[in-house]
Amino acid sequence: MTARNKKILWWIVGATVAAIILLYIFCPPVHKWGNALLGRNEKELPKPDTTMVNEYEFGTPVEELEVETIDVPRDSLLDSLMMADSIMGAAEVKPIDGPPPTHIEGFGEGPLPPTPSTKVVPGRTQEDMQLVTPMATADLEPFVSENVAVNNKIKACRASYNKLMAVYKEFAKMPTAALQEQGAKLKEAMLNELTQLMNLAKTKNDDIGMEAAAEMRREVNKMQF
Repeated sequence: MTARNKKILWWIVGATVAAIILLYIFCPPVHKWGNALLGRNEKELPKPDTTMVNEYEFGTPVEELEVETIDVPRDSLLDSLMMADSIMGAAEVKPIDGPPPTHIEGFGEGPLPPTPSTKVVPGRTQEDMQLVTPMATADLEPFVSENVAVNNKIKACRASYNKLMAVYKEFAKMPTAALQEQGAKLKEAMLNELTQLMNLAKTKNDDIGMEAAAEMRREVNKMQF
């Protein structure tokens, strides 16, 4: 037998085996015949619409269990709150029959808090403003840079900080609309000036200038006009 004939023979054998396997998988009669030939007796699973429940592998259904109902007293206050959340009218509460709700110690006792007012704004009263009073110029860290340009900018920022601090002290004593407008403008100009100082210090690689700008910026941000 030549090599070509052997190759053809192997092709025929492989095709035959593949066809038998495919028929065994996809053709039910061939599948049953193959199982009978191999000695495999598979039990068919019941169909979903069958009434023979005993054939299922989970066993026969158990009998209905008898349970004991425990009567627990209801909390009328909790039931009222739950019903109030479920009804449409928020002001309509229908408590369920039961014992009256007990008093919670500390709840509803003592005077009520003051009514909010638009005239009393946090950070505007003299007492509140004294709590966040920024440091005076003399109390700031005396930063002195070796760079002349940075050092001159620090001095200019401290002079502007002095003017802003003076306006803020007057506004803390007597907050008026004129002082509020003047202080807001000076604060914005001061922040821009500190930004210029920080950019200059970054350009010159000067840490002292950056620390001076950061310290004054923290204090300026405390001033709420």
